[in-house]
Amino acid sequence: MSKRAWAWGVPAVLVLAALGWLYATSTPRYALYRLGVVMQRHDVGAAEGYFDVEGIADRATEVIVADYLARQPTPTTTAESFGRQIAARMATRRMRPQVLARVRAEIRRSVERAGLKRAALVLPVGALAVFRAFAISREGPDAWVTYQDPAQGPVRFRMSRQPGPGWRISEFDPEWVRRRAQEEPTRVR
Repeated sequence: MSKRAWAWGVPAVLVLAALGWLYATSTPRYALYRLGVVMQRHDVGAAEGYFDVEGIADRATEVIVADYLARQPTPTTTAESFGRQIAARMATRRMRPQVLARVRAEIRRSVERAGLKRAALVLPVGALAVFRAFAISREGPDAWVTYQDPAQGPVRFRMSRQPGPGWRISEFDPEWVRRRAQEEPTRVR
C-alpha cells in the first residue's frame, strides 16, 4: 500500500469508527445497557436519572383515574358530566403524589435487589443481553421498548430522547400500569 493510501485510509477509518461509536452510544439500547450497569452497582440516584419519574407518574395516574371512571355509570346530564370532570381532576391531584412515591419506590426496590433476588423490574445486563432481550420500535422521536421480564411477563415502555444524558424511560404501557395497580392498589387519602 502506498504512503498516500495510508495517509487517507487511516484517518478515514478512524473517523468512521468514531462516528459509529457516537451513533451506538446515542441509541435507546445503549441507555438501557448503562441503566443495567448502574442497577448492578446498586446506585439508586444514578438509576433515577434514566427515568422521567414525573412523567411516568403523570401518565400512570391518568390511566388509573380513567380506568376507575370507566367502571362508573355513564353521566346522563351535563351537570353529571361536569361533576365527573371535577372528580377526575380532584382524584388526579390527590393520587399523583402517591403514584410518584410509588414510582420512586419501585425504582429503588429494583435497584437495591438487582442481581440479588426477584426485583420490581429486572433488566438484562451486558451488551449482548441488552441487544437480544429488547425489541425496540421507533415512533417519531421516541422509542417503544418491549421485553419479557422473568417475574412480571411482558413489559413495554416508552423512551424519550432527553437533553444531556440521552434517553430516559418516560412512560409505561397502560396495560402494565393496570396490572401493577391491581397487584398493589394505590389508596387515595
